[in-house]
Amino acid sequence: MSDSRDAPRGSPGKPNPTESIASRGMVTGTTGSAAIEAGVDMLRQGGSAADAAAATALAQICLAAGSWVSYAGIYTMVYFEASTGKLHNLNAGFNTVQAEDDPVGIPGPNLGDLGKGGLSAFQYEASGRTALTPGFMAGIEATHRRFGKLPLPAILAPAIRYAEEGFSWTAGHAQQYAFRSSVLSRLPHTRSVVAKADGSPYSAGENFRQPALAETLRRAAAEGISEYMYCGAWAEALVAAVRADGGRMTMADLRDYEVIWSEPTHASYHGHDIYSHGLPAAGGVSLAEAMNLAELSELSRKGRYSQSPEALFWLAQIAKPAFVLGSAPVADGAGLQAAIRSLGIDLSLPSRLSKRTSRALWDAMRSGRLPGIGAAAAVPAHSDSVVAIDQWGNMAAVVHSINTVSWGSTGIFVEGISIPDSAAFQQHAVAAAGPGRRLPDPTNPGLVLKGGKPVMAFGSIGAGLHIRTVGSLIGVLDFGLTPQQAINEPSIGCFEMGSIQRLTVGSKEFAPEFLQAVRDLGQDVIESDPLRGYWIGIQVDPVTRELHGGSIRELAMGGRAVGY
Repeated sequence: MSDSRDAPRGSPGKPNPTESIASRGMVTGTTGSAAIEAGVDMLRQGGSAADAAAATALAQICLAAGSWVSYAGIYTMVYFEASTGKLHNLNAGFNTVQAEDDPVGIPGPNLGDLGKGGLSAFQYEASGRTALTPGFMAGIEATHRRFGKLPLPAILAPAIRYAEEGFSWTAGHAQQYAFRSSVLSRLPHTRSVVAKADGSPYSAGENFRQPALAETLRRAAAEGISEYMYCGAWAEALVAAVRADGGRMTMADLRDYEVIWSEPTHASYHGHDIYSHGLPAAGGVSLAEAMNLAELSELSRKGRYSQSPEALFWLAQIAKPAFVLGSAPVADGAGLQAAIRSLGIDLSLPSRLSKRTSRALWDAMRSGRLPGIGAAAAVPAHSDSVVAIDQWGNMAAVVHSINTVSWGSTGIFVEGISIPDSAAFQQHAVAAAGPGRRLPDPTNPGLVLKGGKPVMAFGSIGAGLHIRTVGSLIGVLDFGLTPQQAINEPSIGCFEMGSIQRLTVGSKEFAPEFLQAVRDLGQDVIESDPLRGYWIGIQVDPVTRELHGGSIRELAMGGRAVGY
């Protein structure tokens, strides 16, 4: 195999950001340059990687105005503790509502129309039943208690400052507001948060302040997150707002919420150990399974996916089980499930972590015993990722998410905080989890170790986060790319909404003849930017111990890697 780092032959060319290099500590994130600067400031103050990641995530939500990420969303983290050499997994995902006795009846969009309507299908009657018990703030508190070095008010301070003083409203914010204007004008409190006093929208370049949010975060810092947001006044306001729209959440849902500390998932790959988000989540399982399949199929011998149509074809194939075996509905779902059952393979989440199960699955795939294998209809889920390394060598890989489209379709805000409608497209997953239980999530933040020493931390977001993560890890571990070089590779994404056959790639990032070669191998490909996956990482040089960070620039409010 080659370790060539030349420009990808499959791409007609695009701007390639350069990597960031530092010696002591670094933070990279998918969005929010000011948020990432806040995280680095935590490191300069003597904070840990956990402090930096938490402060960055808190500020990212403020700078997003609660649009694609929310303080009422989820927080997942894989953490390397340098002093002990131990790895930890934090699951602060959504819990289902205890009193929800008819989850299949939760209002939502018609997923069967996704292929026709795309994101516009996510318009439906507002209902408080679409709200789930949030974990983000509980995750921040649990992270701080276990790994924090700075006081909690210091971690919250940057987000409070950005909310109080404001920031420049961007064209991206304005576009998202226009997309959700009818939703955001439904309730008086929401209008007071996201629009001017006269009800008109903000224009790009105007200063956007969030005084209600600043007060909420200030009270959380003073009273404690659990006391205020899960047992106190904010929790009561959330329950009242959700129930006013027909929801079934009660104070018991919030008081009973607990984060889950567990073992990360593990996969060995070409001499490296890859650790990701642990059970009961699904994202880490899917990543371990895909890396097992990549090793079994000798995928890297086919070349980099940006240079070899055969490599991109097989990368798509090994990514498909994550979608087919997931809980989201798929086209011809009954036929696919029947084909899967006929294999006689234990495909429970714990079993899928083993190489033995991956080998049986690979044998079925290459022998054609899964003729209809394809992808789940992708459901838009907005997120942010943060990766941080501190001066002691602690490493944090975080993904946090609102898990819906731009504020959702209910427009509920509580004391300046947006409330997602994330049950609206996960009715069957809610039913499978049961009342008051943790909902599995597909996030896959992770760490790579070699010989017990950490060499990289990574995270990913977007509809195509799974396949982009697999492709980027192969690029770094097998072809010697730096994180930034892996990020600069042509974009790959999820499988097209409403279809189980079409892989999406970034528009104009692959040459037409390259895509045709992939189609000739049997994998249909279309160009679709909204379904992309985005990946970030920080790598530790094994000789110099320098930190090499990669970031994404093409997103609205794009992130950066900052070190010191």
